[in-house]
Amino acid sequence: MVPQLSKDVFEGDDGHLFLVGGSNDVARLFSESDHNLQLICSAWKALLTSRKRAATDRGIKYLHCFVPDKLSILRTKALAVTAQMRFPAEILEESDDAELRGILVPLTKYLRKQAGNYEVFHRTDTHWTVEGCFSAYQMLCSYMVIPQKADLIMRNAPAREGSWDLGSKLTPKRSETIRFGRFGIGASRVEANDIVTARETAQVPNDLLLHVGSIVEYRNERHPLAKVRMLVFGDSFFEYRPHMLTGMFAETVDVVMFVWSAAIDWKLVDEFKPDILLTEIAERFVRVIPMDDIDIRRHATNKLQSVLRSQSERRAS
Repeated sequence: MVPQLSKDVFEGDDGHLFLVGGSNDVARLFSESDHNLQLICSAWKALLTSRKRAATDRGIKYLHCFVPDKLSILRTKALAVTAQMRFPAEILEESDDAELRGILVPLTKYLRKQAGNYEVFHRTDTHWTVEGCFSAYQMLCSYMVIPQKADLIMRNAPAREGSWDLGSKLTPKRSETIRFGRFGIGASRVEANDIVTARETAQVPNDLLLHVGSIVEYRNERHPLAKVRMLVFGDSFFEYRPHMLTGMFAETVDVVMFVWSAAIDWKLVDEFKPDILLTEIAERFVRVIPMDDIDIRRHATNKLQSVLRSQSERRAS
């Protein structure tokens, strides 16, 4: 029986907390049978190759990256739970399939290497550090064949103490001081949809349930390193705020639009006309295969209106 701090959190070496439960039942996902793991990987291969064909027909370069789970990258710090685990992102990244190799940006092997020299994940959070984020940026730039802005990692970054997504699950809560990247310098945010501005102006709470549908666009009119229009469909490892990958790419390319969505909105792709289309998803979400039939602007509007209506009804009651 493996000791856990809670039903969702396991403590490994050096005070590192790991998500093993939660809505995605993470430990079970990474302990799936051969049959179920094959089904997951086959479904992702079919989706990614379909996306590649649709993008190529539009003259767009398409890439995808899985953000490897903390359990995968720091597996030696949690051997009591990781010894028998297998990780779908790693399996797909190491596939001999030539078509997949032309799509996937393989982060697992590189992040494990970087973890030997740097703290690539926070101790009390599921997300990567500035160093982990920059490591992913390096790989993404390499596969996009665009220059890297090397001085991003050299900047002083503001730090804040808090109880983050794993530490806050404990009783008592465990806090940690983490650094937030200072990126996006020289780029202007030229679009933020209502679901973003409603959170920023405190009309609605900054709740994870309200993040899907967020859309921001940054334009760099100073000195972009690459004359590229980049469209990203991703999650909290990219972020609509500029302290992670979105901010890094805002300083690197002409224009970057970030959409918080696992699914591609092809109508938005056709409107934006990117040179590079990138999809990104945290590995712990791979059990659910996205359906690329979403109207993300309508989704965001409907979700925001529903929350505002609920708030109004609660105030009236």
